[in-house]
Amino acid sequence: MDALTLASYNISFAEPSFVAPNRSLRAQEAPRLIREECLRSHHHHPDIIALQESPHESWGETTFGPEYVSMGTQLASHVQRGHIDLLVRRELLIPSPRHGNSRRIALEHPALPLPAVAAAIMLSDGTCVVVCSIHLPHTAEGATVRELMCEAIMQIISQQYSNFILIGDFNMRVSEDRVIENLAGGGWIDVWKDATGEDKKLKFSWDSRKNLFHEPGPNSFQFVARFDRCYVKGNELAARHYDLFGSQPIDGRKGDYLSDHYGIAVKVGLRPSSLLANSGTDPGVKKANKNKHTVGSNMNDTCMVDLTGDSNSD
Repeated sequence: MDALTLASYNISFAEPSFVAPNRSLRAQEAPRLIREECLRSHHHHPDIIALQESPHESWGETTFGPEYVSMGTQLASHVQRGHIDLLVRRELLIPSPRHGNSRRIALEHPALPLPAVAAAIMLSDGTCVVVCSIHLPHTAEGATVRELMCEAIMQIISQQYSNFILIGDFNMRVSEDRVIENLAGGGWIDVWKDATGEDKKLKFSWDSRKNLFHEPGPNSFQFVARFDRCYVKGNELAARHYDLFGSQPIDGRKGDYLSDHYGIAVKVGLRPSSLLANSGTDPGVKKANKNKHTVGSNMNDTCMVDLTGDSNSD
């Protein structure tokens, strides 16, 4: 396997657009439409789907199963009913006798609820990649909280692993770019910047000038923003591809989109170290912690995925 393909989508609770011609019918069709949009974000179905503002805990696995398994869900603290989900193609989760199981990583902080779901994905060649679906608080005034949350997540996953993909709705502004890229030792690569050379046609995942998903209010204004992002870090990872999906109106109807966000489609190249492979060390797992199966102090800090039936969402 030489690359991981990922799709991330804030689906706005799978609700219908304000300008949908039949909002009741659109609400019924939304799961199918969202599934189709995510699956065609790549030439082949993506390996990993990160959802934000999913309507309930089981929505993702119900909509995308049985091809995908949920690694767990987390309620975003700033959204009353929006769940974060991380879905992985079932065949990627088949346990390896040599390298072990993929598993959820507990993201716990004594002072901050961390709005993310992270999992260590153990690939068949022994490369381990941590993937995190994330949904940070909105508003320009939330920059400090976003920074604290990002740093906490980065520090936790860095304790044991060395290859990371953070993807989702960061709700960031341009002024926060350098701060986030330099957190937790720095070296975080913004995939849009690195893979596209900062292509302006692919920059904005929010465009309320064209996307009329929400009913206009007395204080509403139209703007564009690069809220949805992907960051990678690790010697075994390289940013290869970045694109938008869900960025065309449904049936060509002006203003009518599937969500208030566009989705992002990412390909991350895998380049396992031949030195690590030959030495018997799993690329992506820090040597000092190679034999640990938990992040934290006890087994309750991880979620092992049951591939024999339905997995549990936390």
